[in-house]
Amino acid sequence: MMDLSLNTITILVVFSYVTIAWLKTVSSGNVTVMDVLWGMGFVFISWTRFLLADSYNLAALFCLACVSIWGLRLGIVLHQRTKNRGEDPRYVRMRESAGDNWWWISFLQVFVLQGALLLIVALPIFALIPEESETIEWNVTSILLSVICLIGFTIGLLLEHKADMELKKYRAKHGPGHLKTDGMFSVTRHPNHLGEAILWWSIGGFAVVIGGTAALPVLIGPFILTLLLRYVSGVKMSEVDLQEREGFQEWVSTTPALFANPVKALLKKNAD
Repeated sequence: MMDLSLNTITILVVFSYVTIAWLKTVSSGNVTVMDVLWGMGFVFISWTRFLLADSYNLAALFCLACVSIWGLRLGIVLHQRTKNRGEDPRYVRMRESAGDNWWWISFLQVFVLQGALLLIVALPIFALIPEESETIEWNVTSILLSVICLIGFTIGLLLEHKADMELKKYRAKHGPGHLKTDGMFSVTRHPNHLGEAILWWSIGGFAVVIGGTAALPVLIGPFILTLLLRYVSGVKMSEVDLQEREGFQEWVSTTPALFANPVKALLKKNAD
């Protein structure tokens, strides 16, 4: 039997993962489950690489822990949010457009596409959990930069979690169909997306700290994710279903879509 590299195995695991998820949706046509499985996909990638690697170091352990915490938290939150909500309106529009061909179009347009994106965004994981890790020679600079990356990851995780909890409480109180514009959503319209971008740039930065300039290409992962969150699947697609809600135009005119000015936000909070 031909020996497969760890990268090849990782790719096969990801596409097996999304294919099995797709097969479970063929009968119903509802594909919102892929949103829930998005974060868990990175957990699968991390554990696959960690368990099959010939060796690992402290950086691999940190990567595994951070990705597992983030992915499990996100999966649980999205499962709780979507389990009784029905199909996401984004996918309803896609299904209506595809008609009777949705059963196979969804495989390519949703599952295979997200599998490919999983692998691209996960490039820092590939660098931090390679097939065979080298011993890290820590110095003051690398330790300091690693701590900064860990702080960045923690900030991003807390931003994402706090935004999700604020939204959960708001929906429990007001029900669906209302627009939340206060709290963190008065600083940036999508604080959970902002938190996700920050934490993935932090993981990418950590990969560069450990791997040096040779690891710079892995930053393609967080860069692509940021573009998707800002211009494709994040802000743009989310706000299609918010435009008719009361206060939307004022919210858009006064609140940045993703990237907030922290100084301006702090001054606004003190003024309030």
